[in-house]
Amino acid sequence: MDTETKLKLRKLRVYLNQLPDSLPLKNEAESDYGFDFFGLGDGDEEDLGLEGAINRQLEIWLGQCNRGPVRLKERGSGIVGVISILDNYLTERPTSVILKKWVDDLISSAELAFETAKCPVSM
Repeated sequence: MDTETKLKLRKLRVYLNQLPDSLPLKNEAESDYGFDFFGLGDGDEEDLGLEGAINRQLEIWLGQCNRGPVRLKERGSGIVGVISILDNYLTERPTSVILKKWVDDLISSAELAFETAKCPVSM
């Protein structure tokens, strides 16, 4: 994985760990995200390829980014788990444009959460 992508993943981690208090705090058991249980759908990888299957599952878990940033629904370990998913697959597929776009889109989503809450982000 290239240095720029690693830096963006670090930035995303900082953002997701500091999401504003206006978002409900949920533990892993309560989380709507729960990326600990992330997996590719049956037949998705065969039909869509690995990157397409990952993209599909991220859209199912988070929503689509084609009309602007995903609106994050909560803060806590559930949403932070997406970083491990992206890190693992980007290690396997370091040139994946789709996965790198997810990193950028989730950074935008976190920035939107801070902006909506009128809360500064500290790095």
